[in-house]
Amino acid sequence: MCTGSLKRACHALWQALRTTHAIFHMLALSCIIISDLLQSAHGLKDLKIFVPDAVIMGNAATLSCQYDLEKAQLYSVRWYFGQEEFYRYVPREAKPVLVFNVAGINVDMANSDATSVTLKGVTRDLTGSYQCEVSEDAPLFHTDIRSAHMQVVELPKDEPVMKVEKKVIGVNDNFHAACSVGPSYPPANITWYINGRKIYKTPMQRITLDAFEGSPTYSSLDIAPHSQVLQGFFQAIPKYLPNILLSCEVSILQMFHKNVQQRIALSMAPPTTVSPNLLGLEGSKRYANGDPDNSALTGAAQCSSSAVGVLLLAVATLTVAQL
Repeated sequence: MCTGSLKRACHALWQALRTTHAIFHMLALSCIIISDLLQSAHGLKDLKIFVPDAVIMGNAATLSCQYDLEKAQLYSVRWYFGQEEFYRYVPREAKPVLVFNVAGINVDMANSDATSVTLKGVTRDLTGSYQCEVSEDAPLFHTDIRSAHMQVVELPKDEPVMKVEKKVIGVNDNFHAACSVGPSYPPANITWYINGRKIYKTPMQRITLDAFEGSPTYSSLDIAPHSQVLQGFFQAIPKYLPNILLSCEVSILQMFHKNVQQRIALSMAPPTTVSPNLLGLEGSKRYANGDPDNSALTGAAQCSSSAVGVLLLAVATLTVAQL
């Protein structure tokens, strides 16, 4: 009798525990759902970061962080360069703005607030990743973070220069040109064009590019006589002006674009030969009547010259005999 009562009591307790566990699980799940709903309805959302892709060295750069708190209150905005915090805005503090000492960073306090921070006189060392972290106030303290990359560009001090080996080329001539620009960061890119058409590297069109940080950027262009691009221009000479416009375009991201141009004449003239006149193999000018001006040097005249020579020799011999 007691054994049966004990079993029934244990079963009832087990059922109660299962019910309690189910109720606890439902309560926990409800809390999570409610918390998510409250957070989505009234918390931090739509965090976006705006950082310049590139900025010229020495200029100012403004970094912006846009967000929507809806009915929540802002707790803090923090800015990081890499892993180092350099700017913090906490509106509830007596001094809302706090700047940390990070090498190379100079914050413009007058132009920095809860949504943006301005850096003065940026240097090459400030190329890297920037992060904006926003936290809402109690009770949730929800926090979100976004990051973006900024490139600090050092422009070359001198204008790009192009040199060509020949300003007039024939149908069978090799063509060589070079384009260079001073040191920059990052190194410049050089692209070649003929009459506005980009020149690509092929077995007949060799292009080299030497670009190293801290050194001038150099590119050369070598085109073989029978390359498709040159042959096309030579074939078009009867219809168009016999010259081409060679261009080298120097660019650094979207911050620097320079174009150097040179007109190259195309010649259909046959290969140059040396005139026999220059070698002394022909007589001088002809007379107006068409007779050669070297008529005095005919065979008869040459014989007369020989007779004169014999006569002079005889005279000389006679004179010696008389002596």
